[in-house]
Amino acid sequence: MFNARSLLFVPGHRPDRFEKALDSNADLVCIDLEDAVPVAQKADARSAVCEFLARCEPPVLERLVIRISAATSDEGRADLHALSSARLPARLMLAKTENAEEIAEAAGLLGQPVRWIALIESASGLLGMEAICRDSVLDAVMFGGGDFAAQVGAEFAWEPLLWARSQMAVIAAAYRLPVIDVPFLDVRDPQGLESETRRVAALGFSAKAAIHPAQIDAIHRGFAPTAEALGQAREIVRAFEQAQGGAVVVDGRMVDQPIVDSARKLIARVRTEKEFV
Repeated sequence: MFNARSLLFVPGHRPDRFEKALDSNADLVCIDLEDAVPVAQKADARSAVCEFLARCEPPVLERLVIRISAATSDEGRADLHALSSARLPARLMLAKTENAEEIAEAAGLLGQPVRWIALIESASGLLGMEAICRDSVLDAVMFGGGDFAAQVGAEFAWEPLLWARSQMAVIAAAYRLPVIDVPFLDVRDPQGLESETRRVAALGFSAKAAIHPAQIDAIHRGFAPTAEALGQAREIVRAFEQAQGGAVVVDGRMVDQPIVDSARKLIARVRTEKEFV
């Protein structure tokens, strides 16, 4: 079950950073075989990743994700060929996912069962996301905001990407899939990162990616409910249970089942966070 808040990227051609990334407090670590790796070092990166996976114990493998290149690309097929005979992590992330057939093609080339994260990075991917989410092997979806903005000609900023984020959150929720947000690129601005994380959490996102270990704490703070919100949620649940399922007024606000469901989800988020402490 995917219940992470943070996913830390580390380049696949830097095996010296793999353990360091795992030593961070990131919930998941994603070793990247795609954009972070120069073309001339792709083969070495695949070998380094496979060697590292062979040494990993099951708890570490459960915390690892490997991002591979697009299934229709030569690099993607080479990634899958290398991993097909390797010890696999819990999840693979498929870059530039545009349709459900690509997930099926990647799974067929891999030849081993694994959970998938579909990375949506284009207009075509967003338009095809509902069909992509019907795939039962998906564990989550992720918004590739940088590539998406470049492709549609939008600024890589909050307002221009709000519609795309909202669409992703709604479609993912319809299929009960967690959705991961694009990294915040300014590693020197933890307050900006925390603020953006609170915004995506309010939209329904479950996690946010990071490009540096220093970003993890701000992400976790951004997903953590405030003490005031948590107290209100607990009061809503308590009052509703005392009313034995009937509508009730809490702090002047009418509370019915959907409000209670939201309050219980917020309380559950706190319990989930404690699992990672």
